Amino acid sequence: MNEKWNKKWLILIVVLAVILTGVILMKQTRTEEKIPALSEQAAPTETTAAVSEAEQGAAGITITLEAEDGELSGVTKAADANASGGSFVEGFDSGEDNLRFTIKVDMRGTYMISIRYKTFGGDKPNFLALNGERLAEYNFKDTAEWKDAVIGQYDLNAGTHTFDISTSWGWIGVDYIQLTGGPGGPVNHVSLVSEGQPSGPSDAAVSLVARADNSAEYRYFAREKNGEWIALNDYSRHPFFTWLPPAAAEYELKVMTRGLDSKSEKQAEAIVSYMALPSYMNKPLVNPMFGDHMVIQRETEAAIWGWAEPSATVTVEIDHKIITGIADADGKWKVNMGIFSAGGPHAITVSSGSQTTNINDVLFGDVWLSSGQSNMEFRLPDAMNAEEEIKQANIPAVRFMKVPQATSPYPLSMMSADAKWQITTSESVADQSAVAYFFAKKLNKETNVPIGILFSAVGGTKAESWMSYNSLQKNPEFMTAANAVQTGATTIETAKSPIALFNGMIAPLAPYQLKGVLWYQGESNWGEHRYNKLLPDLMEDWRSAFLDQELPFIIIQISAFGTVQSEGNPAQAGEGLPEVREAQLRTVQNDKHACLVVTTDVGNSTDIHPTNKQDVGARAAICALGKYYDKDIEYSGPIYKSMAQEGNSIRIQFDHANHGLIAGMKDGLQPVKKEKSGKLIGFAIADSDKRYYAADAVIDGSSVLISSEKVSEPIAVRYGWSDSPTTNLYNKEGLPASPFRTDSKLHLYVASGKGGGVYDKDTEVVIIADPPAQGMKFDSWIGDTDQIIDVHQSETTIKLADALYTTIAPKYVGN
Repeated sequence: MNEKWNKKWLILIVVLAVILTGVILMKQTRTEEKIPALSEQAAPTETTAAVSEAEQGAAGITITLEAEDGELSGVTKAADANASGGSFVEGFDSGEDNLRFTIKVDMRGTYMISIRYKTFGGDKPNFLALNGERLAEYNFKDTAEWKDAVIGQYDLNAGTHTFDISTSWGWIGVDYIQLTGGPGGPVNHVSLVSEGQPSGPSDAAVSLVARADNSAEYRYFAREKNGEWIALNDYSRHPFFTWLPPAAAEYELKVMTRGLDSKSEKQAEAIVSYMALPSYMNKPLVNPMFGDHMVIQRETEAAIWGWAEPSATVTVEIDHKIITGIADADGKWKVNMGIFSAGGPHAITVSSGSQTTNINDVLFGDVWLSSGQSNMEFRLPDAMNAEEEIKQANIPAVRFMKVPQATSPYPLSMMSADAKWQITTSESVADQSAVAYFFAKKLNKETNVPIGILFSAVGGTKAESWMSYNSLQKNPEFMTAANAVQTGATTIETAKSPIALFNGMIAPLAPYQLKGVLWYQGESNWGEHRYNKLLPDLMEDWRSAFLDQELPFIIIQISAFGTVQSEGNPAQAGEGLPEVREAQLRTVQNDKHACLVVTTDVGNSTDIHPTNKQDVGARAAICALGKYYDKDIEYSGPIYKSMAQEGNSIRIQFDHANHGLIAGMKDGLQPVKKEKSGKLIGFAIADSDKRYYAADAVIDGSSVLISSEKVSEPIAVRYGWSDSPTTNLYNKEGLPASPFRTDSKLHLYVASGKGGGVYDKDTEVVIIADPPAQGMKFDSWIGDTDQIIDVHQSETTIKLADALYTTIAPKYVGN
């Protein structure tokens, strides 16, 4: 009996020993597993999403999926000996192209997603989606060789997931996608690369990308070579960092990393070298803003600038007048050429050392910056009556430059050298903004002054994308997002990333002298009350950038699109375009250097891009002529001034109605005609229950008397308060009245605190900061703090005066 049991114990011990030995060997194998540097990775040969036991462990899990094994829609397979498995998927250059990967994840965890790709002919932004939710419009950088695009870390449950790449802008080839990470564990290895060249000018940002062999946190450092390390950020899950060299020097850049649950100072690190060259290196003698056929602002000190060797003498000659300047320590130079009257052509020659740049056919006139989103970007060939308009588009005194589309985490010092000034002809105008063209055409005709248009617009974009980092650091709602864009903690999306378009398409223009700005934007800020703050802040921001605190702004009010105003829906209840129009109206009313162009009568309720751009451009020109060119004309439609109750009616007084008001009718490109019936439409009136009814409205001089048989004690009026207003109030000059309401509320946004909400004017609100995180303490309130009783108290009071939108937040500091 004992001998039998001894044999059983011996067998059990042997089995346990074998299992233990296998576990130890497996653990050793996993510990030695490493991910090579991005540039050194061999293309994987596995084509399945299944995770084998050998892939799991301390070094994390790796899942690789070949593109050609995905679900192809519109895209096609192609051969390439350098691609994994000898083939890849290409396309994404037509609207319906899509590549879907189906990913099987066996273990819940955090995974880094990367895509091996190539493209050419410039950067290509395309859409990425995980499980049907859009991650980003990712900008695939131009590369003829296969390259890894690191997308970021994402939490995934065990099970099946989908990952889609779909068309946004242009052609790319995809080899495979790879996921690295897992449920957690130590990091044994991390790779670090700086995207682009190992050197560059000191005024250009450096994009750093790290990738660990497990789910991880990352922290970045920089130092001049052999100097002291300076921490650039705290540990975060973001593997990216964007760094701007403080000066020209040789640097080392380091990433430290650790597992997501680790408290270690570091578990792995990697270092790369970077040479920050003097900022003038690889830059032209003359900024690309200046070129043949350009228009320079008249009757102000005309300047020209560029780059040369530090301390070099730069000579500028214009009309036999010679002016010299000296390049500063960074190689930047700027020369004032004098004050010139309208006209030309002139020739300018710039020279320094062996370099010479000749600029011919230069006109002095008025330069307008036209910017915004798709309705400003809307091209002339797509406008109403385009064929005839293009035939007539030969105006030598109107020139334009289209600013290349670009985003950047930091302000760019110059735009692409591909940008050129163009004379307006039937051939060149095909790429011109229709609104800007009709604006410039009328201005030139009425003033006989050359007009230059700087065309810098991108469809689908939000106002905050066109604002600077410094401006948004004053806005608590956007401080974190702007910082994330600047540091690289988030992927830049052209349509919505704060600061990105300002850095890429406005900063390179400044401080080119302007006559004014033509701004047509707001659809992408649909229904946002905070537009009441964003728009005036943007105007202040640009005035600072262009060194002109009185820089004129012509604000083109958003046109009609969407819900149509009707008898049954006389005043839209939900938020939408009326709030944006109200912000545009109020901004202009509070800014003596701004002018409003109303376009609701030339819109299209079923098309956000109405084709009547002639009236939009002409009205903008009328606005400019009357307000900025001292023409004795009425330049604005009727603007709400005040209200007064008169029995069961309300009287509305208007500005810009000195010659009277009419009920008008607008039909296509025809001038406004007087409505035969004289009946006004588009007004709504409410009593104390705040329910609105379609109102009767009667013109009385420069005022309108509004009433309804359903309202005995009226308290408020709204006009054109709908996404698509149905209105017909004009002044006798044929300019439409702006939509408005008399019962505006004040919105208070409190980030990280209590007290936010919607209030009446002059309300006092108690605001309370959220408790600080461990190791932190309340310091003060930041944002729109003028009306806060005591900014240094975490619980205090703010009095809301008349600003339609106020945003504040508590600031915390370390104990």
